[in-house]
Amino acid sequence: MITFCKYALCFAMFYKKNTIRLLQNQSVSWLIAIFLLLSSPLTYGQETSDELVNTANQPVIKNEFEWQILLDLSLIYDPTIIAGIEQEDLSDYLLPGLLVDISYKGFYLQTNQRRSHVLLGATELGYQLFIENNWQLDLILKAYMQGFDSQSLIDHGGGDPDLLVGLKEREVTIGAAIRYSQYFEDALFRLDFAYGSSGEDENESHIGGLIIDSFYSYLLPYKNWDIYLGTGLTYFSQDIINYYIGVSPDEVIATRPEYQAEAGFRAQAEIYAQYPVSQSWSFHTGITHSYYSSNVKDSPLVDTNQITQVTLGVMYVF
Repeated sequence: MITFCKYALCFAMFYKKNTIRLLQNQSVSWLIAIFLLLSSPLTYGQETSDELVNTANQPVIKNEFEWQILLDLSLIYDPTIIAGIEQEDLSDYLLPGLLVDISYKGFYLQTNQRRSHVLLGATELGYQLFIENNWQLDLILKAYMQGFDSQSLIDHGGGDPDLLVGLKEREVTIGAAIRYSQYFEDALFRLDFAYGSSGEDENESHIGGLIIDSFYSYLLPYKNWDIYLGTGLTYFSQDIINYYIGVSPDEVIATRPEYQAEAGFRAQAEIYAQYPVSQSWSFHTGITHSYYSSNVKDSPLVDTNQITQVTLGVMYVF
């Protein structure tokens, strides 16, 4: 238990300096309580780990020390819902990344390689609580919403200064969650119940709220291709949505009226494909369409509530 807390705190501090407050909030005490009750020992149901057969579409017991490093070189078309943001230079389309997967005694740090790219799939720090033949229950920590800095968007992202100038930085939202994973013959369904920790409001009060994140991924093999057809639905509470697209009284200017956002959701549909070029190299491509609830578009910061992201790249496994 002590080891897991150290891992979790280090991971959260890596993303943002104030996320440690997440573990102090009473709203997530149920997550900690469940972990204390269930994490020792790790339970495998009626069968032992030796009796479970780990296939590509069954839970994988992460008892042994295993690691993998992947170099991802991708081109990405990545529009945002924030008005006036455009990719202008070639560097805006480049998304290199060094991905690390590590696991030991039920703990793991991994990327979601069934998703189109790391920003969508996210890096997850987790611990396996229960494992059965076709389902598992994990405690995880991951980023659920990317932040943005208005001044950086103006200077480097083509942002409209008349709209974005003076807007406070929005930090990444880190969530602690209980995750249920259900494995089917050719598919995987995941459901996260998370408490997300964002930044602070104008009164320096902590901002956080409920996130319910679901995603279904179906594997469609074709020759040497692995094609994943995915669909997801995510609910964000009012505090989180308002933190990102709301306009507080001290941010009001002539072109940016005050706005109080409500709770909302994001629906996604995705096609992602991988093709092995050699033992170490693979090619991948994907397209993801995201649709946000109509109330999101009411914000003066938002240009559209629908965006389509496209990625194309190669990956090298060390």
